[in-house]
Amino acid sequence: MEADFRNKKILVAGLGLMGSAFADGLKVMAPEKVYATDLKQEVLLEAEESGLIHKGFMDPAEILPECDIVIICLYLQDALDFIRRNMNYFKKDCLITDIVGVKRALIDGIKDILRKDVDFIPGHPMAGRERTKEHFTPKSIFAGKNYLLTPSEKNRKENVELLKTMINKMGFGRIIITDPETHDEKIAFTSQLCHVIAASMVDLSDDSGITSFEGGSFQDMTRIAMINSEMWAELFIANSDKLTRILDNFIDSINFFKDNIKAGNSSVIVERFNEIGLKREAMGK
Repeated sequence: MEADFRNKKILVAGLGLMGSAFADGLKVMAPEKVYATDLKQEVLLEAEESGLIHKGFMDPAEILPECDIVIICLYLQDALDFIRRNMNYFKKDCLITDIVGVKRALIDGIKDILRKDVDFIPGHPMAGRERTKEHFTPKSIFAGKNYLLTPSEKNRKENVELLKTMINKMGFGRIIITDPETHDEKIAFTSQLCHVIAASMVDLSDDSGITSFEGGSFQDMTRIAMINSEMWAELFIANSDKLTRILDNFIDSINFFKDNIKAGNSSVIVERFNEIGLKREAMGK
């Protein structure tokens, strides 16, 4: 039997880029109420007036005791602070999830204070967009994207299934169940390394008109250089053991090409490119 959200009151903590997309995505499930908390009163008022949410709250304690599901759409440290500060206000049997881009630091940060009568299931939507002037983001950014979940044996199976249903209904294409250690290791490669490379490429050039000489590669590779600086710096440091190991491997690969280009070893470069091409094909889409 498919999960019914019509009697659920859902709170989105943080109406930023991702929080607003979640609020928009929840509409398709027609929950009883979609609430939000945010530090900016004007954002909450705009969200109410636009119909994005039913009601906004500056103080989470005012509404948390009523909420069946809480989606924490905050930076790592802010998410930790939110959970610690409001632990006594969560409704009994509440399902709590998050969207933080690293999992070990978050789980370790709350494991000693998490109440036994609430169910925290860590999550990470692999979706987003560059900064814009618009306050709110449409749910369309979720379409076909991956969603990572790191549940534990302590989580209730019915809540894991409820969360998976919610994710599917919001338009995500695939749900991957993994553990926090694997999550952080893979994300260091597929996400964090990419942001470091993009930022480094832009950092290398002092020519603001360099795009006059681009085809499509430079644009594709540097699109994500316009990043949320505070959030990504926090995530890099929280995952430093995984990310620095990946960066060491990346530097080794760059040095391989540098050394062989300098030495004029065309056949060696061709062989490596052929190996890489086969490797990429095996990865699929």
